[in-house]
Amino acid sequence: MKKCPLCQTPSPSFRDRQLDCLTYHCPHCELLFKEENAHPSEAQERKKYDEHNNSIENEGYVAMFEAFIDYTLAAVDRPVKRVLDFGSGPAPVLAELLRRRGFEVTIYDKYFAPEPPAEDARFDLITSTEVIEHIADPMGTLAELNARLVPGGTLALMTQFHQNSEAFYQNWWYRRDPTHLVFFTPRSFEIAAERLQMKRICHDGKKIVLLSKAL
Repeated sequence: MKKCPLCQTPSPSFRDRQLDCLTYHCPHCELLFKEENAHPSEAQERKKYDEHNNSIENEGYVAMFEAFIDYTLAAVDRPVKRVLDFGSGPAPVLAELLRRRGFEVTIYDKYFAPEPPAEDARFDLITSTEVIEHIADPMGTLAELNARLVPGGTLALMTQFHQNSEAFYQNWWYRRDPTHLVFFTPRSFEIAAERLQMKRICHDGKKIVLLSKAL
């Protein structure tokens, strides 16, 4: 068994038959996480990201983000002015769409926009789309993002949810990306929110979840 990186619960493993690596399944928060031997190097990770070809001209890509923004803003009941897009990628399309709606947007990305926000900067909304599944220590990252929110601020995340079964996972396309390391259900985020004294506002049952910082 290995401790879950989200809630520290001892978690049993099974072997991914296609990828030939161990995957651990937390019985408490339902997180699935790959063994460390299956994690790519930073060079391999960067190479994979460089292969992404997403731009503002891609109508389907833009439509996905517009739907994400609409869902998020419909659920937030507080004024939003300052936004941080965490993990903005090589082409920060989400940031551009948010700016077009009048928001003041800061971007950060480990590889493509590595200058972090000012230490004292705080945000009404933090967005992070298709990022958290790449991070081996999701709890540490969620804690850092929570610290960057104003009281009552919102953290809006997008990542594909699994169905909490080994049978589903063995046939799931999402796990095959070598840079995808951890996989969530809505319960995973509920448990994480409890540990951080946050509140899970809502989720869409598929890939979007919103958490809010305590007032």
